Amino acid sequence: MTFETNTGVTPSSEKTEKKSIPDYLIKETIDGIPFYYRGFREVLNKTKTKADIMADSGLQGYIKTFFTLLFAKFLDLEKYHFFVGETGAHLDRRSNLSLDLCIYDLAILTPDKITSKYLDIPPKIVIEIDVNVELENPKAHIFDEFLLRKVKKLHKFGTEKIIWIFTKSNTIIVSTDDQKWDVVDWDSEIEIMEGLTFNLAQYLAQKGINPNL
Repeated sequence: MTFETNTGVTPSSEKTEKKSIPDYLIKETIDGIPFYYRGFREVLNKTKTKADIMADSGLQGYIKTFFTLLFAKFLDLEKYHFFVGETGAHLDRRSNLSLDLCIYDLAILTPDKITSKYLDIPPKIVIEIDVNVELENPKAHIFDEFLLRKVKKLHKFGTEKIIWIFTKSNTIIVSTDDQKWDVVDWDSEIEIMEGLTFNLAQYLAQKGINPNL
């Protein structure tokens, strides 16, 4: 299944009244628009702490471990390097992203690029798990205003492929450009790059994991 994305995204969050939300609750910024950790309102009203809303679920963590093992075993580490767990990506002065899993070409990720700052070069592949952000405007359409915007921004930056996994619907979106995406069930065989594929549903079943619990 493929669909064409809407190129005219208008962020309703930009129209909302500005409020005093601490910067430490911002997870990502895209085109100057802050996207907050999901649950930030509970932190503001003191029913949760920052630590309560930042951690992965057990399933999300398990999936990240799956990809870590997959990359360590099958990725050509003479050509590529991978990062796992909210790697910071600096795209421009108004855009700083958090990436769940990403693969970099070592021809671009030279040793001088590894510093204490966010990486400012495009990852070759990005894999995201769920959407764990909220906008200040609770009525904002998170798909249009965050997911579409992030995918388009990454492709414009130079990322070749984005794989977005949704654990609640057992669905995966695969984007190789910013216009047409493939939407598949996660029991499909997904190609990350030539010679490297995965079937997430099959792996979880083999391990006895029920993703719907």
